[in-house]
Amino acid sequence: MMWSKIKKIYSYIFRVCLALIVILFMVFIFFTLASKELNQNTEILTFISLVAVLFSMPGIINTLAEEVNPKKKVYKLSCKCPNCRHLIQMDMKEE
Repeated sequence: MMWSKIKKIYSYIFRVCLALIVILFMVFIFFTLASKELNQNTEILTFISLVAVLFSMPGIINTLAEEVNPKKKVYKLSCKCPNCRHLIQMDMKEE
């Protein structure tokens, strides 16, 4: 009981921190692109590009993993037999 509360609290704190980091990064990008002085600085633009790639890495890895090892979908079907009214359950896998 207590561990689930602690887990929920840390999960909430993690989500809030992640949201704040993304919002601050977006504000940083906006001010960098709006300012002519910072827009000319190639180091800051390179940093922004590298952080954007870092943020998109989990999605890239997930896409590559699904291409290499696609998950098979499992469909479950249940219906009643029209003659005897027994419930018939079938599992179908995608190939």
